[in-house]
Amino acid sequence: MKKILGIFCITLLLGSCSSFLEEYSQDLSKVESYTDLDEVLLGEAYLPVGRIWSANSMLQVENKYFQTAHYMSDELTVFSWDDRGDINGVQDEMFGWHTWQQDVGLNAEGSSRNAEDEDWNKAYHCINICNMVIDAIDEQHAANEEQKLEKSRIKGEAHFLRALYYFTLVNMYGKPYSPENLSAPSIPIKLSPVVEDKEYTTNTVGETYNQILKDLDEADTCLINTTIKNRPYRADITAVYLLKSRTYLYMQNWKKAYEYAQKALAKNDNLLDLNTLSSESGDVLTKSSPETIFSMGGHLLASSIYQQRRFSYGKWVACPVYTISDDLVSAFREGENDLRMQYYIMKDIIGGGWNFTGYMNAWVFKKVAGWENLGYKEVSDQFLFRTAEAYLNAAEAAAYMGEEGTARTLLKALRDKRLINSTMPTESGESLVTLIREERQCELCLEGHRWYDLRRYLVCEKYPYSKTITHYYTSFDYNGPLYTKRYMLETNDPAYTLALPKEVLDFQNNLGTNHRPTRTSTDYTPEEPDDVTPPVQE
Repeated sequence: MKKILGIFCITLLLGSCSSFLEEYSQDLSKVESYTDLDEVLLGEAYLPVGRIWSANSMLQVENKYFQTAHYMSDELTVFSWDDRGDINGVQDEMFGWHTWQQDVGLNAEGSSRNAEDEDWNKAYHCINICNMVIDAIDEQHAANEEQKLEKSRIKGEAHFLRALYYFTLVNMYGKPYSPENLSAPSIPIKLSPVVEDKEYTTNTVGETYNQILKDLDEADTCLINTTIKNRPYRADITAVYLLKSRTYLYMQNWKKAYEYAQKALAKNDNLLDLNTLSSESGDVLTKSSPETIFSMGGHLLASSIYQQRRFSYGKWVACPVYTISDDLVSAFREGENDLRMQYYIMKDIIGGGWNFTGYMNAWVFKKVAGWENLGYKEVSDQFLFRTAEAYLNAAEAAAYMGEEGTARTLLKALRDKRLINSTMPTESGESLVTLIREERQCELCLEGHRWYDLRRYLVCEKYPYSKTITHYYTSFDYNGPLYTKRYMLETNDPAYTLALPKEVLDFQNNLGTNHRPTRTSTDYTPEEPDDVTPPVQE
């Protein structure tokens, strides 16, 4: 890898001036074969695996990218009684995102600033690598049909990744796709690997989605006859079909969303059956799960929000930074009949902290156990593709098209593997769509979908939906909580769309961007929890 990176002389200006679209010309004449491009694609265009790990009794965080969407949605609520578990300062780091601030980099007191452009810069770095690979791959020699297919695979993966990064960026910094928003500013699109002496402009929402579809069509053509390399960590045709389905779902093209969801299911319709698992079986999101299609990047979320859960000198210590919100818990309308309330979230006894020495019941994240085996997790918390999404995409699209019997059948197929007793849904019309949305909220919780789903529901032509979301921020010192503030995201709030990062606008202030309003707070006093008896060490 060092040899290949040296060949490419990649010098991206991603720091002081945030010139995210610029790079010096690469010396492509020294590329010896398509395998060189494959190595660079893997090492520089795919996200590196993130982790939280312990070194010399200190926790270290590595490759922490694309975490913010988890904190903006209605899935998490801050644990306001004790900050013993917040070893990495997650609550302060995510304050601006979690409370939908206009200036997401500022801390709660306005006295310091975190970078707003880390994900932005990483995405454009990876996009630039994809641009280079796409530009150079056709020139590489292939001696036989097998090598031609390898070239096609590399090119297809590069187009898929570029589409995925642009899809992620436009759903953070562009308004949700709708006829009214097609001309709204979103993000700059750059497809060339060379330096261009010009000022960049933001492309529109419509232009960005068009480019995403062009890349996915090219990926489709390239990958349809190729063999996947290192499943699930490299993209294949099934991942392309699923991302196409998701993209068309966001565009409200129900026919195409359904078509590509079915194509994905034709490749893999397997589901993990929660009825056959034991409570001691560990994480349910794994690379070997029958429903895992693709995964890229790490899973830092689980250990970021709940890492302290153990007996310490005979005392039960369980101190999450965030617990599962009432909004998410209430979406599991089947209650104990829904096995996801054991495996995706779970009711836990938390407490035993520095200041809150009592104990209380709370729902916590369980899909990936953040308190076990610190280090690399097998799958991503943001870029994980599963067959469950294909079932939900197809069901939602079918319901909108009036194919309600098909929607119910698809929904039941998923619920058969999630509920103890599963029956055919009887809902119709808007009630059926609401059921599918709730099922999506439960099934895909804290996998990076919910914030984007809430955005697209705002502009859904048939059944628009918006809600008020309440988040909290608690300030701590060594003696415990100082105060708690309440923040509210109102229905149809403009803050569902981020303004471009401050560093980007500082560098080129004439870039078009969306306006995010200022966000105020009110004082809040958390209710005293009911004290419960903690576990006893055996």
